[in-house]
Amino acid sequence: MGYQSGQTRVTQLDGLRGIAALVVVACHVLSTLPGLGSVVSGNRSVGLSTAGMWAVFSPLHVLWNGTPAVHVFFVLSGFVLVLPFTRPGAVASWAPYYAKRFFRLYIPAWASLAVAVALIAIIPRSASPLQSPWADMYVIDPSVGQVFKDALLLLNASTINTPLWSLKWEVAFSLLLPAYVIIALRWRRFWHVKIGLALLLAVVGALQHLEWLSYLPIFAIGAILGTERERIRELTQSWPRFVWFFVAAAGLFLANAEWISPEQPIPGVEAVVTVGATLIVLLFVSCRSAKKLGDTAIAQWLGRVSFSLYLVHLPIILAGVTLLRSVSLPLALAVSVAASFVVAELFYRYVEQPAQRLSIAAGRAVQSRIRREARADGPPIPPAAEATSRHLVKSSAGT
Repeated sequence: MGYQSGQTRVTQLDGLRGIAALVVVACHVLSTLPGLGSVVSGNRSVGLSTAGMWAVFSPLHVLWNGTPAVHVFFVLSGFVLVLPFTRPGAVASWAPYYAKRFFRLYIPAWASLAVAVALIAIIPRSASPLQSPWADMYVIDPSVGQVFKDALLLLNASTINTPLWSLKWEVAFSLLLPAYVIIALRWRRFWHVKIGLALLLAVVGALQHLEWLSYLPIFAIGAILGTERERIRELTQSWPRFVWFFVAAAGLFLANAEWISPEQPIPGVEAVVTVGATLIVLLFVSCRSAKKLGDTAIAQWLGRVSFSLYLVHLPIILAGVTLLRSVSLPLALAVSVAASFVVAELFYRYVEQPAQRLSIAAGRAVQSRIRREARADGPPIPPAAEATSRHLVKSSAGT
């Protein structure tokens, strides 16, 4: 989940990913409440209490705003995944990477889909005035066709396990990674211009309601930041604390731009959210205080199980609400959140970790086959090249 540069692992990015996953959980928990969920599902004119108004239309919303959290995921994916391929001569073949990436993404996704289907079978979802209209949207009786469609991770996800929608873009980015590597490595002195162009494309995508043009440039921003991480550190290492305070405030404000007032947000606000997410990642890469936050024990644990937590939490929350809402909705949410954390840890141990090991084994197997074919077809591969290939598979294992 983090990355290695030499012998230094940037562990605070693991922590940032964990914090973002926690924000997504908070978003889905609070969205099940009738008042807040009505606003989230589109009705900004619904009557809210004073506390509700503060929760939605104030900076507090950033604590449970799932949209910028997902944008942070996308920036981090670009940052992390591009790194093993930016070393000169690092890539002899892309086949090991694709083999590894397939198992790393698809096995946990399929397992989470199975968990969601099982929970719906045991506790069928149903609409109720005791929960929000947002929660009612997730009432579904899964068909075999819907399950197989969701399992492809190439189309829009149904409401069986809606967080899978973001994996569509993770898969697209993973398939297009060679192009992102070229973008990150070419014209490196103009890295800031490339980031600006990526943001411009995201603005066009947001204004034209083109999802692919809104989301795919976010990964490019992360890839460029990751490639230029040392240059960025040199530029920012002497920044005083008040500058970082401004960066943090600007990042959080822009990330929450969709909810700064009860009025409908401006067209293209998704691109503004991307700017906020980028500043938040920059903060955790270079600011000492943010690094300490990302390296706290709770953030590190959240980072370790973040992918698992992201995949399993919503079906658990919806099942818990359905089962216990007639008793007490707050109790249902508390039990559901606790269960989500427990299941995330178990899912990490018994699904995600085995998937990681299988992905590494698959990458090594493909690399070994390539080496055997190369020996059969030409002169032996130099030992240095073999060492580079082994490092390539190992370095990309945790992304």
